[in-house]
Amino acid sequence: MSSVVDYLENKHIKYELQGQEAIIVCPGCGKDKLSINTNSLLFQCFHCKAEDPNSDYASGHLSKLKSMWNDVIDITPTPLPSYIKNRNQEERDYTDLVNRYHFNLLQSKKGKKYLFKRGFDEKVIIKYKLGLLEMKGDTWISIPSYEDGIPKLLKYRKITNNNPETKKYEREAGGKSILFNGDALEHFTDVFICEGEMDSIALLEQGFKNSVGTTGGAGTLLPEWYDKLKLMSKITFIFDADAAGQNAVVKTWAERLGYGKCWNILLPEGEDLNSYFLKYTVEDFKELEPYQFKISGVVSLNDALYEMYSLSQSKEQLIYPFPWPEVNEITGGGIELTQLLTIGAPSSIGKTTMAMQIAHYFIKEYNLPCLVFCLEMTAVKLATKFLQNEYDLTYNEIQYDQALIYANDIGDLPIYFAYTPRISLEKLYNTVEEARNRYGVKFVVFDNLQLLVVSDKESLYAEAMGMFKQIPMDLNLMMCLISQPRKINNDEFNYDSMKGSASIAQASDILLLLNAKRLKGDKTDFSFDPIRSITNDKSRFSSGGRRRLFLNGIKSRFESLT
Repeated sequence: MSSVVDYLENKHIKYELQGQEAIIVCPGCGKDKLSINTNSLLFQCFHCKAEDPNSDYASGHLSKLKSMWNDVIDITPTPLPSYIKNRNQEERDYTDLVNRYHFNLLQSKKGKKYLFKRGFDEKVIIKYKLGLLEMKGDTWISIPSYEDGIPKLLKYRKITNNNPETKKYEREAGGKSILFNGDALEHFTDVFICEGEMDSIALLEQGFKNSVGTTGGAGTLLPEWYDKLKLMSKITFIFDADAAGQNAVVKTWAERLGYGKCWNILLPEGEDLNSYFLKYTVEDFKELEPYQFKISGVVSLNDALYEMYSLSQSKEQLIYPFPWPEVNEITGGGIELTQLLTIGAPSSIGKTTMAMQIAHYFIKEYNLPCLVFCLEMTAVKLATKFLQNEYDLTYNEIQYDQALIYANDIGDLPIYFAYTPRISLEKLYNTVEEARNRYGVKFVVFDNLQLLVVSDKESLYAEAMGMFKQIPMDLNLMMCLISQPRKINNDEFNYDSMKGSASIAQASDILLLLNAKRLKGDKTDFSFDPIRSITNDKSRFSSGGRRRLFLNGIKSRFESLT
């Protein structure tokens, strides 16, 4: 479904394939001149581009067409008002610091000796305004990154190790997270991405002017980087050959930018680009054959075992535990990528509360970007539940007039909300895919199934559950689906009580059922006993079981009984 051809066919748009190009009639000019590349996902209308280059249909990425054709929900974060100072949105100009540290380096034999050994002579030092400083008991090389000719990011690389407690890299506070040599993206559509600034400098000095470097670690792909890189027609990665570097290329970069446009160059084991060019020539480098990643669903046992080992050697989290040890005991430790978790419960038992608490926990514990879909609760209400978890507040303690303070305090946490009263399965898929691509979303909550499928037909539930299973499998993320049972007359129920029970049980990897006894009597503070029964009624990779949690209703959170 994510491919160009699948998308056009699903939209019932007539197209003609000419090599790698799908040609359709342009909605802007009405001529059959709009071409979409099936590898790069880039489009252009040759007529619109010639007549009006600023036209929406002149050129762009497939995601732009999906947005214009209302096939994806816009989840772009709303910026704070200009009069609210946001420490995360400030842009600094580090020219004075860059010049000061650069002067220090030119006077330092120790600093220059270190760089000379790495193959960077004085011309390179001057060209890239490298610098030197002393801080926290160690000596550091400063590396500026520029945007529009202004140094807006200043990173430091430690070259001594007198204080082992400090990290290898640090950055000047307030810097803008930009790519090293990122301005090159304005002039090229075929680019090389290196793992770090030093590697990028090494490649630039070999004549590859279309080289940029990451500035946030191998596994970091920021939304603003994605927005620029998705417009590239070809991207070649040259990351370290270790498991961490190669897993980052596949699981973060190529997965989100699109395998069709991504290529990989594998360096000899133990080498990065900087060390490579100390031993090999540029001619040797040009003989390294770039390759594309396997995207076929058919792999050999040997390939599967190799991937298993590769995962074990990477820093990627293999299983994400839930916030409660009791629940982890009955779910095999938590949830994994590609899995579907379904939470089922009668009304007012805590389905949405549990899902929101899991999302908050994943964000705080693993910095895992999360998307919450809701068909009956606005983004403001969802944000309120999130704030309750963040600040341990009751619903009434959340102050709307303090919202801008909340935003300035935690507004950069990777939680995104998508609200719509109605949505199609195709639009849901497209929106989750775009959220995965742009924001790196890895956990999605959908609330709820019965508002999506307003019917008792088992076939419609089967179709919907097929999509909910397909989304995490296709997009390599985790999904939490909220569902509710048919009307029941007792305090116990199992998955047979759920609407669409057969398809729910078949598609779900984990099926958690929540229940509580209704309180009786003339005077009670709650409708239900706050002790909730949590049953893993169906688990693909564990034996299941039952535990109990306490629902602190006024704070919208589940707590362990102990």
